[in-house]
Amino acid sequence: MKVAQEYIKNVDKLAPCPQVALDVMAIANDPEADTAKLAARIEQDPLLTANMLRFANSAYFGHMKKINSVADIIMRLGLESVKLIAIAGASAGLLKSGQEAYGLDTGQLARHSFATAVLAAILGRHAGAREIDALFTAALLHDVGKIVLNRHLQQALYADGGPPEGRFTLLEMEHALLHTDHARVGMLLLRQWGLADKIVVPVGLHHTLDHEKSKFLFCRIVYLANQLTEGVGIHAIDPAAQFFDVEACRERSEDFPIVPGFSEHMEEIMAEFHDRYQETVATFVL
Repeated sequence: MKVAQEYIKNVDKLAPCPQVALDVMAIANDPEADTAKLAARIEQDPLLTANMLRFANSAYFGHMKKINSVADIIMRLGLESVKLIAIAGASAGLLKSGQEAYGLDTGQLARHSFATAVLAAILGRHAGAREIDALFTAALLHDVGKIVLNRHLQQALYADGGPPEGRFTLLEMEHALLHTDHARVGMLLLRQWGLADKIVVPVGLHHTLDHEKSKFLFCRIVYLANQLTEGVGIHAIDPAAQFFDVEACRERSEDFPIVPGFSEHMEEIMAEFHDRYQETVATFVL
């Protein structure tokens, strides 16, 4: 853990904390705070305000009547949606940069991250999870550690003349070269930002089912959403080419954690994911 801690020192320029979004989440969670205070904090950031209005008016939320102000978002969509929209709007820019050491061009990390978040939110609703905004946030930021480690991994790969020989998983390669991994670094970064364990822990465990905390529903959902967007015929990088192979997914079912409602409603969930993800990509120009 100490090695991972070293990598998140002085990372403000590399992975700046989305402070306004975190403030929005804190105010929305405060039973003493009023909506005027919440709206005022959002409106201090014109770019976030614009992103939130664009997302709120997208087909993702299915509203026919145009939303014209932050106050409208709060009144018509509710606090949970406000938190979700705020973290999505604030994170879009952070996630768009290319991560060359991971083979990710500009926009690819953002598209995968938003795909995982959209799918996790849908899985969460079918599973009866509460605090979908927190689940969305964990899934959206699950790979933020890659932004922190990208330069270090590039340097290590160059110094070693390329990846280690043999067949390695991504985490094994990170540990061989950096003595830590992006999941652990991301978890520590989000903890440094002050996010709650219900967000932080699923980020740290999104590549494992062996940890004692992996049994928690948010951890299982983020793991499953990440696996589905990466490896079961869902090409999150190119929305137009998405294809979900139900049979292939069923064949791999033993590799997945149990998430209530998924096996029974798999096709319905993935159809909704496809539509909502397409809309998200268009909204944030991913």
